[in-house]
Amino acid sequence: MKHKSSRIVALAALYIFIIFGIFVIQFTIGKTFSYTIGAMSVSGRHEVSEDGSAVPLLPLHIVSNGLDFYITEQSPILAETKDGNKIPVKVDAYKKSEDSFTVECSDGISVLFTAYSSGGIDAVKIAAKMPAETANIYFPWKLTQTARLERHDNKIFLRYGKNRYLFKGGYGFENSDEQNSEFPHLVLSSEKPTAFYETYIPAQSLAFESIPDTLLASDNVYSETKTSFRDKALAFLENAVISKNYNEDILTAYIAEMASRGQFQKAKQNAEPLAVPKEKRTYKSCTFYNNLVQTEKSLAVYDREKLKNISSDISLNSASAFKNRALIPYLVNHSKTNLIFALQKNMQNLSEENLNACNAAGILEAAMDYSLFFPNNRNIFYENTELCEKILKDSLFSIDEGLFVSSDEKQIDTERTLEIAAILIRYGKENPEKKAWKFVGQMLYSSILSYAGESASLPAYFDIQGSKTTKLGLMANDSVILYADKLYPLAVTDNPAFPHEESLGLQSEHGIWAWTSSNSITVTQNNAKVFAFRIGFKTEDMHYLIIRGIRPFYRIQIHGINFRSDQRFEIYNSSGYVYDERTGTLLLKLKHKKDFEDIILSLGRPPEPAPIPVPPAAAQEETPPAGTENTQGGTEESSKEGGENNGTPPGGEN
Repeated sequence: MKHKSSRIVALAALYIFIIFGIFVIQFTIGKTFSYTIGAMSVSGRHEVSEDGSAVPLLPLHIVSNGLDFYITEQSPILAETKDGNKIPVKVDAYKKSEDSFTVECSDGISVLFTAYSSGGIDAVKIAAKMPAETANIYFPWKLTQTARLERHDNKIFLRYGKNRYLFKGGYGFENSDEQNSEFPHLVLSSEKPTAFYETYIPAQSLAFESIPDTLLASDNVYSETKTSFRDKALAFLENAVISKNYNEDILTAYIAEMASRGQFQKAKQNAEPLAVPKEKRTYKSCTFYNNLVQTEKSLAVYDREKLKNISSDISLNSASAFKNRALIPYLVNHSKTNLIFALQKNMQNLSEENLNACNAAGILEAAMDYSLFFPNNRNIFYENTELCEKILKDSLFSIDEGLFVSSDEKQIDTERTLEIAAILIRYGKENPEKKAWKFVGQMLYSSILSYAGESASLPAYFDIQGSKTTKLGLMANDSVILYADKLYPLAVTDNPAFPHEESLGLQSEHGIWAWTSSNSITVTQNNAKVFAFRIGFKTEDMHYLIIRGIRPFYRIQIHGINFRSDQRFEIYNSSGYVYDERTGTLLLKLKHKKDFEDIILSLGRPPEPAPIPVPPAAAQEETPPAGTENTQGGTEESSKEGGENNGTPPGGEN
């Protein structure tokens, strides 16, 4: 019995020694490595070949917050072809950078792991590259010893320590084919080659770097959301017009949207201008209907008040001046460059405490516009873009899978959200290295408009419910509702038919601009003698323009014909104009004979007529006796083109 016991002990010791030997041999072949990259740790082995290059060995482990992405001989990366075959791929190389680790494989496949940390969120981005014939990549994963899966709010999370983590986009945990597998995989497809594993925080569960890969931020969803809003808005506006229950804002938005669909004439026939009396119409709709002489005055009043408020904000050293959209072009158009200099001076003392999301976005817009109008000057606005980006990032909230922005963490302002979204979309487009901001803007836009449901209206404000330590939600504050007529100019910023201020300062000198609904205005000639521009609008359609900053002229050509000024030009069924030299304002009515009409202004005063040469004999013969008057000679021509007081025949053409 004693002999048997000794034998059992000896065999057990032998097996342990063999297993230990195998373990030691396995992990002493090649050189081990271990890296820490943010919240991600990478460990593995490689050996050095005869030519000095590193040859990767298995296993490999990439661990982050309770989740182990691993590769072994028994659990390789799998590539699934279009016809459904799953094929193991060979690991060819490992590559490390400051913030990432790449596994390069055979057949042109690679998987990049990038670590981020931002705003209390640890995130790992996993991005796969695959050839066209590959449909999916399967990367094995498993839980570390102290991690566990749990379900909450209809989502599957990984619980690790005090925090919860999740895959964005339903990868890994919630993949129906992988959920109950003994050896689960992260599945990356050719359509969705990127996944994010990150900290889940109810108040802000979306890492900034992951936003471009979020569905609500995509180009397709943004485009579909805008198209859907325009369709719903048109239904609302058209119903108001048909029922003759509309105001100037509804009238303007309706005609603008119909014009964008090639139905300008139909819209004007449907929307009778008399439904909004002349005395109640303003500059808002003046590009569509007559009464331009009167409505131009309302634009002047609006501009005076706006400039007064901007000047007050600047004098108080307040960043709130930047809440005005297109601030730099507006000040350039109105020849207020002194206020731009004051703004620049204020920027030198700018601090984080003085900024909120709204004026931070305004500074980004000012930075872009200043570089257009003053390309050779120091751009102090751009020097503050990093601070503004930080303010905006800190103001973002992820609520119910959507993205929102708030300046006070208490309310979401619908109008400001749409304005900020438009600025960020442009900022991301114009700065390739800032491309992520384009998707932030698109996600803000799609998120806020998703609350409109089947209507084209939204509350002016949403109250933020809960706190950053609990799940956040939105409560509609229905004390003020923004209907389609109010939302339209905020949600549809790319329809030139909607009356807008268009600067001509980039094509000519600063201070020239138009209030217009034209498709385009292009300056074709600008010198001391001639100012010419081309206006785009549909043939046979009629529209009106207010153009400021026009130098005095003595002749104007429209349709290649000289025109005379006439205060009654709006009553004729033809083009016409009135010019106020005192303010440099040209009121122009155009009935298009073609899609693009050229307007040519001869600047200055008319040249003196050349004297008619008289033969000496005839001159002596026709000279009246001394002391008598010339009663036969004609008076000066009273029908010269261009003068403001000259008469105009019906139709306005000479």
